[in-house]
Amino acid sequence: MASAEFVNPLPQYPAWRTIGDCMASEAKSRGIDFTESGPTGGTLDATKMIQQIQQATADKKGAIITFPASDAFTPVLQNARKAGIVTGTLYGDGGDVVVGPNYTKLGKMFVDAIAKRPGQQNLGLMAQSDTGQAKQWTAGVVAAAKATSNVKVVGTVYTNDDAAKALDQANALLTAHPDINVIASHMGSVTPGVVAAIKSRNLVGKVVFVASGADNGGKEAVAHGIAYGAWLQGLCDEGKTIIDAVADKAEGKTVPAHIDAKETIGTKKNLSTLLGQGWG
Repeated sequence: MASAEFVNPLPQYPAWRTIGDCMASEAKSRGIDFTESGPTGGTLDATKMIQQIQQATADKKGAIITFPASDAFTPVLQNARKAGIVTGTLYGDGGDVVVGPNYTKLGKMFVDAIAKRPGQQNLGLMAQSDTGQAKQWTAGVVAAAKATSNVKVVGTVYTNDDAAKALDQANALLTAHPDINVIASHMGSVTPGVVAAIKSRNLVGKVVFVASGADNGGKEAVAHGIAYGAWLQGLCDEGKTIIDAVADKAEGKTVPAHIDAKETIGTKKNLSTLLGQGWG
């Protein structure tokens, strides 16, 4: 494979910047001509990304890697494959190779961390939607909670991964279920809203958050005791893994259709250490 393009959903966002940089480094080590594109602003622009995938297809790139931000990416990636291009996707289906969480297992990981807290844990969930990977995560949490003696899911709200909805939905969750003492989410977009809701209701020390990622206030929330922990991924490892996987597939090697991302829950005790090791 001579070339590859990464259509980065958020090139300026720290986590995605790390993934892109590590992808580029690994591509260079394999002698692959690597290019990166993506929206130039600070907001995910699915329409722009699709246009860039189409351009990369027209340019006959050897591989195209992206985050499939909506169902509209599926036919575009299919067209790339029809053109003989190997496709890879991060955190979502649609590529010849997918690197990302197993969301059902991820749900259990959240519960395993929460169950270590003393006493009864009444858990409120904030999910993207009741479909796809968000549904898998929610189902994983519910199933794992039922297997514990101290974790119970008492309510769920949805934000469509829209940061502007996070505060209202966090408040709605806490209003409907005043017994909640833990909120958890698989989305980094909700962190500021959840933190604001906990603070405004004077619930610091009474309700804790398990965040998605250290960015967007996650690290600070853990440091200040508002978040019990943060879900972290091996971001650099993911960038290297996806470029290696598409290159290996292009060379005719057997590559799994789905490669699980490396994940952990970082707490106040070890979060800084994990971040220094390339987790995020």
